[in-house]
Amino acid sequence: MSLNASFGYSRNEVRRAECTAAEGVGDFVCVAGDPPNGHDVVAKADPADFNKMPAVGVVVSKSTPIECLVQWFGETPSIFTGLASGEIYFVGSDAKIAEEPPTPTTVPLFTQFMGVATAPTRLFLRPNDHMVRRIP
Repeated sequence: MSLNASFGYSRNEVRRAECTAAEGVGDFVCVAGDPPNGHDVVAKADPADFNKMPAVGVVVSKSTPIECLVQWFGETPSIFTGLASGEIYFVGSDAKIAEEPPTPTTVPLFTQFMGVATAPTRLFLRPNDHMVRRIP
């Protein structure tokens, strides 16, 4: 049985977005502007910058350097490696997936839960927009 069925969820939410060449598959992203063409505008999430949080989803594919698909909810395709099934994951300091929240050293960082691993390569994405500010 898939995690979607066991939790009663039956959909994955994936939306087309405009991005830059800096965002790659597996990067957590935030909303970065108004949708000029009816598509979301996203940029890499940054736990050190409140204006680049919260993350709303993860880039699951790129059709061009400035067009991507962002998954906002549900079980991702196999875009990760080395995840531990059942473990929770956070936005890392580099916008990548992290098993532990980033630890602040010189500036405060925001901690955000993103989901639970369902397999070594997949995450059940359920972003929590409640963030905790960690002080160095």
